[in-house]
Amino acid sequence: MSIQPEDRTTMDLFSPSRPGRPRSNPYDRVQQSRYNKRSQRMRDKQSGLHRLEVKLQADVVARVDEATQKLGLARADIINEALRQWLHI
Repeated sequence: MSIQPEDRTTMDLFSPSRPGRPRSNPYDRVQQSRYNKRSQRMRDKQSGLHRLEVKLQADVVARVDEATQKLGLARADIINEALRQWLHI
């Protein structure tokens, strides 16, 4: 019987016990990251958000960053609001 890396319930009977604090997550860091990213995409999709990648000039990004500091908002919020105003939504 082999153990699958995704198996959370089966104890690994053949590995030597390690000293210290037990692992809080059975997955390694790469698998945890992949799982968390997938979960985040699913949450975004359920809340009606869509991913969009845009390349911007450095001076535009600098101005957006200035606005984030002044207003205390995230870049995405500022860009979203600017697009809404430009599109009259």
